[in-house]
Amino acid sequence: MNNLDFSKPIEIAPKIWWVGYVIPDDPFQCHVYLIENGDESILIDPGSMITFPVTLEKIVQVTALKNIKYIIMHHQDPDIVGCYSTLESIMPYREDRRIVTHWRTWMLLKHYQWKTPFYLVDKEDWKLKAGNKELEFIFTPYAHFAGAICTYDKENELIFSSDIFGGLTEKFKFYADKDYLEEAKLFHKHYMPHKTVLNYALKKIEEKHPKIIAPQHGSIIKEDMVQYMIDGLKDLDCGLYLMDDYIDDVFILNEVDEILKAFIESLIVNEPFEKLISKLYEFLHNHIGLNAVSVITDHFKCTINEKGKSQKDIRADYEFDIMFKNEKIGKIVFEFLGSLNEKDKMFLDVLNKKLSLPLGASLYRYLILKEYEEKERVLYEKSIKDPLTKLYNRNYLYDFLDRKIKEAKKHNFPLSLAVIDIDFFKKINDTYGHLIGDCVLKSLARILQKHFRGSDIIARFGGEEFVVVLPFCDLKDACNRLELLRKEIESEYFCKNNLKVTVSIGVTELKKEDDKNSLIQRADENLYEAKKSGRNKVVCK
Repeated sequence: MNNLDFSKPIEIAPKIWWVGYVIPDDPFQCHVYLIENGDESILIDPGSMITFPVTLEKIVQVTALKNIKYIIMHHQDPDIVGCYSTLESIMPYREDRRIVTHWRTWMLLKHYQWKTPFYLVDKEDWKLKAGNKELEFIFTPYAHFAGAICTYDKENELIFSSDIFGGLTEKFKFYADKDYLEEAKLFHKHYMPHKTVLNYALKKIEEKHPKIIAPQHGSIIKEDMVQYMIDGLKDLDCGLYLMDDYIDDVFILNEVDEILKAFIESLIVNEPFEKLISKLYEFLHNHIGLNAVSVITDHFKCTINEKGKSQKDIRADYEFDIMFKNEKIGKIVFEFLGSLNEKDKMFLDVLNKKLSLPLGASLYRYLILKEYEEKERVLYEKSIKDPLTKLYNRNYLYDFLDRKIKEAKKHNFPLSLAVIDIDFFKKINDTYGHLIGDCVLKSLARILQKHFRGSDIIARFGGEEFVVVLPFCDLKDACNRLELLRKEIESEYFCKNNLKVTVSIGVTELKKEDDKNSLIQRADENLYEAKKSGRNKVVCK
């Protein structure tokens, strides 16, 4: 192990590569694995954007990206799937590429709107055939996600175990030793919801008699350690919410236990953080008269309170820090209208001790996810919007038309399209300059956005030409709406220069034989006729 070079791929079994990244000073290592299998190679849990740059370098040292046919995602967490939007965008397209997962995981992953289709293991007899390689899948529900699975490579007798057998380690060890059991216990106490859940998963894994286990976190387990690790975890009282042994009030323990059970159920189904805090509020409101609860970080505040109460009557009676990895990432504030008795304070003290860790893990995950979502949203917006007018660009228009034309034909609803062109735009640029020309384009974009419905799509097609797609609108209605638009534009003054602008418009309706190109071309021909016959007109046919 001392000779291992973590900057390079490491072969843990024949043609099975570790392509992860050892994150410095992080007890929560996240591994990525690659099965080298010609042009049907398989990537296991591609990872997050933290590990992606290093992982990508290692993947291409083993095989070309075009050779990756299957991407297995054992569950939906961002440390497993966070990089895939970027990875998908740079991998050479191949029609037969698939994301391999369980349907419960797919229910969440589909919201990323990836272009790669899904291969659902529960619909495919829990098997995957990739050339001469055959994989089997082990259903391990709630360990730690409802749709969690593991992957078994029959040829190498190797199990990719996802979160099971993971560990929280002070010092990274590539291969597990006997000390690793305690590190794995710590991990499973915090991430596995119940002893029964973990034992079910361990039983299913044990039935395969694996010679090596490759978890997503912690250390890889070789044959001489496999049964030792399985036996060591079987009797573990896992779960985040073991009760304190110094509190002998059974009512307090019961109330805290009920809160924590509800909390863990919310974590298991990956409910939004705000909803999780709302459940906490409801329980405490009913039990000890809580008026409001707030979670506060440097960049985020979530407050749930009782409506109708004056804020001036509320005082903060109890608060505690929310910790993650021994660092404060926020605080939670409980607010009451009345005073707290000693039993209430004891109850909150127990809740503080038992809730701080899971709340910290949940909040940390939420903040990371929000950061990823915001970055992805900004990048996505830039990729589909015209920088000048902030309207959709041509690429987005084409994608939207492809989808909407299929829907219109399948469900038999009308769809119309208009091409709008500013008359004598070159003359505006030559007379007033390009800054005024840009101002005209932006002003017209605002008029278009105000004029059309939210279900309509407006795009800058190029230069001074715009396209509007009108779902659920037949040709007659579309022509009436575009004529109203033409009159509105004609009556406007543009850019504080008493500048008058007119537009010519071509409108058409989708026909059975149309695709996006023929639909746009016919509208463009109508636009040409409007210009040829004098401009400032709408031609519909």
